Amino acid sequence: MAPDDTRALATRYMELLDHHDLDGAVALCTPDCVWHGFGPEPVDGRGFLLWMHALLEGFPDARFPVDDLVVEGNTAANRHRMVGTHSGPFQGIPPTGKQVTVEGMDVVHCAGKQIQEFWLTADVLGLLQQLGAIPQSQATST
Repeated sequence: MAPDDTRALATRYMELLDHHDLDGAVALCTPDCVWHGFGPEPVDGRGFLLWMHALLEGFPDARFPVDDLVVEGNTAANRHRMVGTHSGPFQGIPPTGKQVTVEGMDVVHCAGKQIQEFWLTADVLGLLQQLGAIPQSQATST
């Protein structure tokens, strides 16, 4: 796959997430695509949809702006954020009304003009701290 095609696919995927078009995002993936980082074990498309629906229930105004995108061959990596307001239940935490920003990075591996594998790393600890579910660290840097 040419780097320009990889860039276009990775960009389109994040645009669809940003517009909450989860079915459209999954349609860009191979039928056997694997998503890493959405739990202790990799998930398939159904698992990804369940996780994202739960996230969007808790943060219905969530947006996913991309800050950087790097492409090499059929692999793309991006640094992005989730920004939103906690106005619905999320992971057993009742709505707090707090606005949050969660930093994340993902890597997608593409094949045949589709995403074949997806890896996510997100600051879930920071999210739980912003919601008040986990106390902020007392550590200070020098």
